[in-house]
Amino acid sequence: MGKRDEKVAKAKKPFFKKWWFWLIVVIIIVGAVGGGKGSSSKDDSKSETKTTAKKQEVKKQEATQVTFEQMVTDYKSNGSAADDKYKGKELEFTGKVTKITDGILGGSDVTIEAGKFTENEFMETTATVNIEDKEVAKKLVSGQDYTFTAKGTGAVVLDSGWVSNLTFKDGYIK
Repeated sequence: MGKRDEKVAKAKKPFFKKWWFWLIVVIIIVGAVGGGKGSSSKDDSKSETKTTAKKQEVKKQEATQVTFEQMVTDYKSNGSAADDKYKGKELEFTGKVTKITDGILGGSDVTIEAGKFTENEFMETTATVNIEDKEVAKKLVSGQDYTFTAKGTGAVVLDSGWVSNLTFKDGYIK
């Protein structure tokens, strides 16, 4: 057999086994997933602003007043039960702001002095509230007390039982 006969006998790869086919598939999938995130019109942004304002009005009525001491005590005694009590719930609390930074996933993260709930003077509990509206967060001043309303997202509890940080999202100043 000659080289020409060997080439004819050798079957071509099906198209789905070629690299370019999979490249096209990946591009189509990425386009489909990210396709609905285009720019919005002014009317959409106005309706979003109105919707956000309405949500905040509803939130103000539904918020449960809590103290950091109460939350830390609950997380120390039973973290799972505390999650049921606080996670996803609208909570109202007061605390002294210690730091304001850009949030990892957007908005601003406001760190609040929650208190010392252990005998160790170095184990201070903090609370972190994510505020979506950066303009509101820019008006806060470190060292000042504010009343916040936000949804609980959990707590960082170390093996020693020390509640290091309480976390909240969708926060705003009351």
